[in-house]
Amino acid sequence: MAGQKQIIYTETFLGSFFKNTSKGKRPSLRFYRFLTVILCMLLFVFSYRIDIQVLEGSLVGSRFVGFHLIDPFIALQVIFAHRTFPVNLLIGCLTIMFLYMLASGRIFCSWVCPYGTLSEIGEKIHLMLIDKKIIKKRQRLGLKTKYVFMVFFLLLNLITGILIFESFNVVGILSRFFIYGATFSIFWVLFLLVIEIFFSRRLWCRSFCPVGATYGLLNPISSLKIKAKSDTCNRCGNCVVVCHVPEILAPVFSKKDTKIYITSTDCTLCGRCVDACDRGSLTFAYRLKNLV
Repeated sequence: MAGQKQIIYTETFLGSFFKNTSKGKRPSLRFYRFLTVILCMLLFVFSYRIDIQVLEGSLVGSRFVGFHLIDPFIALQVIFAHRTFPVNLLIGCLTIMFLYMLASGRIFCSWVCPYGTLSEIGEKIHLMLIDKKIIKKRQRLGLKTKYVFMVFFLLLNLITGILIFESFNVVGILSRFFIYGATFSIFWVLFLLVIEIFFSRRLWCRSFCPVGATYGLLNPISSLKIKAKSDTCNRCGNCVVVCHVPEILAPVFSKKDTKIYITSTDCTLCGRCVDACDRGSLTFAYRLKNLV
């Protein structure tokens, strides 16, 4: 962005659910993401409460119209803790990995995970408090910490034979809270949210969550990507302002290629950068269509 005047991108939280287009205001990608998360949780709730049997279980392990779906990190925990390879577990894990390879691994974090949605609300409060000078802007933790957490908990599984991380897994805690009702562990989620509001923006998703880290390993080989067209980019930096992992956008500004695909394991395909780009330089691209 050297030599370019950076435009400060601002928006209200409610305003971020809509985008100005040549055809007037249209729902933004954030609108569709929040809607997807809500609909997913409602399917779980209705399947349990009124027994429609569409999406049963929780986001840790579920069954969709008869097909088993197992979170890859819970599968790793079971394998390390019990030193076995249960067939149903592997089938469920491979099924969901295949589905996310067709899409994008960490798309789970922004389009399915309820804590990702809750964390975005906390992020907006955090930025508002900084703007009002109630709290100070702090240096964010790096992106590699979550892999340390991943290895740490897997080693604990191996040593103890207990799925210790599941006591801290906000994905499982929140989904069970919405489906089955209140549990004491919800206070852990609220504690994390308070930390993110007052101390560090999107701390859990960015630097600690091994669930997101596991899904992210599928990103480089998955089909759906953010594509950047550097020849139409004016280096305004609006995409960097809204992204909670702006490091992944560095290739957009540093590479000379006309078309750049964001393949980082930290990209959640939330689409905030796409919505913020008023020149259409950032778009979703499904690379499988080139093979058809």
